[in-house]
Amino acid sequence: MDWSPDDGPLDPRHIFLHASDVMHRYGWGKTKGYQNLKDRDLVPPPVMTHPDRWRLDQLLAWEERRMATAEASLQSLLDPDRRPETVTDLLPQPKRRRRSA
Repeated sequence: MDWSPDDGPLDPRHIFLHASDVMHRYGWGKTKGYQNLKDRDLVPPPVMTHPDRWRLDQLLAWEERRMATAEASLQSLLDPDRRPETVTDLLPQPKRRRRSA
C-alpha cells in the first residue's frame, strides 16, 4: 500500500491491501500467512482476485465482528449468575448410583 501525505485523507473503502500487507497487519509470517489467507473461516475472501486484494473497510468490519464475538464469549464465562465450578464438578461422574441400605 503506497500512500503519501499529499494524497489527502484516506477512505478505507478505497484502500486495497495486497496479501503481504494483510499478513503484515496481522503479524503473520509468509508461510503461515498464505495458509491463513486461504482459510475463509479465518479471513474474509478477497474482493479482487488475480492478484488477490482485500479492502481495508471489509477487514476492519471483520475485525469488529471477531472482537464482538470474543467479548460475548468472555462475558458468558464471566457471567455472575453462573455457578462456580468446584473440584467435584471436574471429576468424572459415577456410572452407578449408590443403593440406599
